[in-house]
Amino acid sequence: MIVKMEPDELITFRVQYLLDSDPLSATTAFPIPVRAPTYDFATTTSLSTQLPTILRLLNAPQSIDDAAIQVYKDGDFGAYLDLESSLAEQTEEIEGLQASRKNSLVIRTQLSVRVHAIIEKLLSSEGSDLRRALFSLKQVFQEDKDLVHAFVALGGLNCLVSVGNCADQNYQNYILRALGQVMLYVDGMNGVMKHQPTMEWLYSLIASNYRSVVKTALKLLLVFVEYAETNCYVLVSAIHAVDAAKGTLPWANIMRLLKDYDNADAELVIYATSLINKTLAGLTDQDSFYDESDLLEQQGMETVIQRYMSKPGTDLDLLDQLQLYEAVLKFEDGESDGQRLPQNSMRKTQRYRPGASTTERRKSRRHSTDNSPAPLTKVLPTQVLRMTPTQATVDEDDSSGSTNSTEFSSGIFQEKKPRDGAGVTPGLRRRRERAERHKSFLKEQEEAAANGIFAARELRESYDLEDKEMLMQLKRDHTVKDLTQKLCNLPTSPTQEPGSRAIVGDMSGLISKAKEGLAKSKSKGEISRSSSVDQELKKAEPKKSENELHWEELVRNMTRPLNLCDLDFTDLHSDDEKDVLAPRGLGAGIPPPPPPLGGGMVMPPPMMPPCLMPPPMFSYAGYGASSLTNSVNSSLNGSINGELANGNNTIKKNKKTVKLFWKEVREDMIPPVVGKTIWDELPDANVDTQKLEHLFESRAKDLMTKKQQELNKSKEIIVLDHKRSNAINIAMTKLPPPRAIKAAILKMDATVVTREGIDKLLNMLPSDEERGKIQEAQLSNPELPLGSAEQFLLTLASITELGARLKLWAFRLDFDNCEKEIAEPLMDLKQGIEILRQNRTFRSILSTLLSVGIFLNGAPVKGFQIEYLAKVPEVKDTVHKHSLLHHLCHMVMESSSDTTDLYSEIGPITRASKADFTDLAHNLTQLESECKASWDRLKLIAKHDCAPPLKQKLVDFLADCAERIISLQTVHRRVMNRYRKFLLWLGMPQHSVSESRPNEFCRTLSEFALEYRTTRERVQQQLEKKANHRERNKTRGKLIIDMVKFKTKEDVADAELKQLLGTPSPDQADGTLTWRRRRAEQLRSPIARQSEEQFTDGDDEILESLVKTATKASGIRTTPRERKRTRHADRKSLRRTLKNGLTDEEKQHVAALIQTY
Repeated sequence: MIVKMEPDELITFRVQYLLDSDPLSATTAFPIPVRAPTYDFATTTSLSTQLPTILRLLNAPQSIDDAAIQVYKDGDFGAYLDLESSLAEQTEEIEGLQASRKNSLVIRTQLSVRVHAIIEKLLSSEGSDLRRALFSLKQVFQEDKDLVHAFVALGGLNCLVSVGNCADQNYQNYILRALGQVMLYVDGMNGVMKHQPTMEWLYSLIASNYRSVVKTALKLLLVFVEYAETNCYVLVSAIHAVDAAKGTLPWANIMRLLKDYDNADAELVIYATSLINKTLAGLTDQDSFYDESDLLEQQGMETVIQRYMSKPGTDLDLLDQLQLYEAVLKFEDGESDGQRLPQNSMRKTQRYRPGASTTERRKSRRHSTDNSPAPLTKVLPTQVLRMTPTQATVDEDDSSGSTNSTEFSSGIFQEKKPRDGAGVTPGLRRRRERAERHKSFLKEQEEAAANGIFAARELRESYDLEDKEMLMQLKRDHTVKDLTQKLCNLPTSPTQEPGSRAIVGDMSGLISKAKEGLAKSKSKGEISRSSSVDQELKKAEPKKSENELHWEELVRNMTRPLNLCDLDFTDLHSDDEKDVLAPRGLGAGIPPPPPPLGGGMVMPPPMMPPCLMPPPMFSYAGYGASSLTNSVNSSLNGSINGELANGNNTIKKNKKTVKLFWKEVREDMIPPVVGKTIWDELPDANVDTQKLEHLFESRAKDLMTKKQQELNKSKEIIVLDHKRSNAINIAMTKLPPPRAIKAAILKMDATVVTREGIDKLLNMLPSDEERGKIQEAQLSNPELPLGSAEQFLLTLASITELGARLKLWAFRLDFDNCEKEIAEPLMDLKQGIEILRQNRTFRSILSTLLSVGIFLNGAPVKGFQIEYLAKVPEVKDTVHKHSLLHHLCHMVMESSSDTTDLYSEIGPITRASKADFTDLAHNLTQLESECKASWDRLKLIAKHDCAPPLKQKLVDFLADCAERIISLQTVHRRVMNRYRKFLLWLGMPQHSVSESRPNEFCRTLSEFALEYRTTRERVQQQLEKKANHRERNKTRGKLIIDMVKFKTKEDVADAELKQLLGTPSPDQADGTLTWRRRRAEQLRSPIARQSEEQFTDGDDEILESLVKTATKASGIRTTPRERKRTRHADRKSLRRTLKNGLTDEEKQHVAALIQTY
């Protein structure tokens, strides 16, 4: 929905503030000042911008960072406003706020700040301060329904549990009352459901020595398990965690309470048994039910039941709960005998039982023995059944054994060893053992088969690897390496020097002979040319060196795959060698020139430079009527179809809109070799033209403002001069000793001299003059030692061809990095082009932006130049001042939900934008020159003392370098041609393509994608914030008594009658108190409220009614509740398992097992 609101429209509201920085010691709960001043809000400006002015107007104590704005309407606090949004975007929250003079917008402390203030005070206070804080905590939650949600979300429950673990019984009572208030709200209950430490603490309080603490804890646990069936599993998990930490069996706290017969409190026992029944009723699978019931039986639950059933004067509600436990246990064991059970005893859904057999299944522990309790008889007129006292089969003192090993105190197998598990018969154990043996056999077979497959695969891979190595060796011996070795096969000693000269001379003779043979093979027509022309051609032809000819031969014989630095360029084929910008003749697909205008002579085409290709000619006869109309219809998907003016190719609009100053893509700028462009393949995009017309209406005063804003970074021989000597001495400190340097240079040992050291040595190369002076001074004064700098230079001068060695060594160390610096940007550019061609988000953005621009400009175009993407964030609407990119994100997200943020998908484009491709091409040329110069350096080094292994390594290295450089050149050429084709596909004119730099193009796309991602995240946050606000309003202030489960028949009938009569309820659904009631409560002294032992306020009455609902025994139901069956088909309860005994077959199997030990 579009809010029709002028951008400068003001709306007036009354403003107030609250002193609530410390919620636990707030002096007043009413907004101040009483006579609220008014403030004129700008409807389209964010509230955070106007907040400082409001704070100064009210002189409010809140800081800008801690302040929030809440709606105060009809005597109650409403929703919090989003400070990052404007009032025009939050019309639902402020609706009806001007209807009364008592309504206002209240400046409050943010919820998170208040929650942290509460937590800090609870954790840091002691004594009376802590007592007052805990006492007022319940009232704080009662008065501020929003605070409960923030409290549980920001770790407030951890604070309560931490304080409660270290507090005495009085403080624990205050915390339990506050926790009960939290649990009354749906938001609070949801937070408690996700916080198991709270359940663990409540269960641990059952072991307290104080009756009020135990009673309140049981009440809260009852309300918790009654709220949802899944809460039963949360409670069971908490019980197991607490008792496992103490080293006792689960449910030990409740069983200790039930076994305290002498000091038993009837009310506490009723709550405890009700909690057991409610928890067992919420377990959806039979295994979980039997696990928990067996734990209770193991600790003497049957004895407890018999004791209370046989005790005179037992409370009727307690008898109901005990009868309920027995009836449910019998029903699960299949021994209910058609007996009707209370309605709240059976589950509404069947418990899960994987076993299909009904004859063999797991039963309770009590089911296995024959000493079942006597049948229940009617001894009371209220149909309360009691059990006759029987002797207990399990002693209380011996009932704390493990659940996995149980010793029998009576029965025929009393002398035998304990079984592996409770309720597991020998027959079932045999079946399990057979299944385990079968599983292990299958596993061994699978492992054997897998080992055979892996062995065969490794053998095949080894054969393939050997074949590949043989092929590579053959190729290497007959290509570049062979030629380089022949070229560089020079003698290693001075005695072989004449032979080397002969070899070089032979090579040059071979080249001259090859030229003569080539000249003789020319045709007769070529030979008949005039001698003067031949001489001119020979003079103009540049003379090529041997290195150049050798390089050309390598290029012709190049067969190496395009794999560089672990980067795969093999998808670059020979088709990418074609330069789309190279000049072509008329036979290459370029259309002929247009026909003459009249019937006269055909004019010759104008002369053009050979490097430029003339643009193709097209006829404009039918372009405007057909092509543009089709383009508009396909781009806008008919959203503005029919709005074109007759014959004008313009779009009808009611208002003048902001224009997008882009360069359009024209058909005559696209060469035919490109075929279809991206603008021909864009998907349809629907654009709301009315919304665009409203948002981007042209406003003259805004334009003027922008223009105004535009109008408005001992003695020794010293020969060298002092400066040169100091520089050498400083450099020597970073180098190894001079004695080791010479050997390291001769061996090219990079472990001794680093790459930085090579640069220092190149800067310190001794000149012939310096070398002569040092030697003359040494001869004239042989008794004096040389200075350190002079001695170092003399040592370096003793190394033959020092400069050639160091430069060849530096090239050897730098080549891998240079290759990587060239190959990686090329791979990024290639991958980026492929990603953009296939990217759905990129296409959706272009399609939507094209549709928006066509409408705003009022004229259809085929497309726009990609460089306009950089200007999209600068265009703003004239209503909300949001950028065009903001609205573009909205449109793309609404039309294409599967789009992404684009920036995360074009990582190669971002990396390519940081590389200078001009420098890259220069570095590639330099690399070729360095490789050719290294051949000459290797020749010089080979004339002197060069070890044969090192020479062979250098020959192999240079041969490999030449191949890799040629591969780099091929990759660079093909990638750049593919890049130019991509630009033409985007609709860029040819003259712009030739001038385009890849890094600038990639930077434009990368910066736009980054802006798009940032704006998209902002839009998503706003949408999520609104969705969370809607979800929050569903449960905001809603009490759990609104749930159907907690409503009695009287409540339902009363609600239906009130709805029929149209009478509103005195207390709203949010459960908060009115201001009059709150003020009356505040007038009472805290001491008077503290002295009351019973709960008297409305919320405590609600809690009491919930507890009564949870413990109340319902009527009779005819259809029993079915649980999901257990995974063991013959499982029963522990009591039945112990009493029924074993079959003859199982006894024989157990005896046979015992004999094997």
